[in-house]
Amino acid sequence: MKQPLDPRICNISCDANAVDRDGTARTALVDRFVGLCDDGTLKVVMAGGVRDETSHPRTPAVVRDFMSDQIFNLRPSLNSGQQATRAKIARVLQGNAATGKHSADASHLSEAAETGCGYFITEDKRTLDKRYELEAVLPPTLTIVTLAEFLSILDDFEAGNA
Repeated sequence: MKQPLDPRICNISCDANAVDRDGTARTALVDRFVGLCDDGTLKVVMAGGVRDETSHPRTPAVVRDFMSDQIFNLRPSLNSGQQATRAKIARVLQGNAATGKHSADASHLSEAAETGCGYFITEDKRTLDKRYELEAVLPPTLTIVTLAEFLSILDDFEAGNA
């Protein structure tokens, strides 16, 4: 496994599902993450597509409010290299799914890489299942993690164990 970056000194990106509260113990993790972002301990850079998704009226207000407070990518036109990277990521994510089904996820991951993020936090099963395959097409500095994994890494750095 690659050596993770110190989450306190790198940009972080996350999928909207990373901050969904579900009434389980996971809600406490979300509350902790949001608090660390609110107090400036963590720096979140949102992909433009994630920001667009969370502006949907059915997005829970607490998720929409958190996402709207973050720095976000304005999604300028893509150059040929960015288009090629998105296509490679989409091929990995697609597997046997319908063509284009995971293009939004590919865009989120690409934007995380383009904005120099050290982490992409998601609860998306397909993305998590394919994270080791994705390492071949993403920068070595970008690590795909769940929220629980991310907070564990942060705890290790704060304790001086990393």
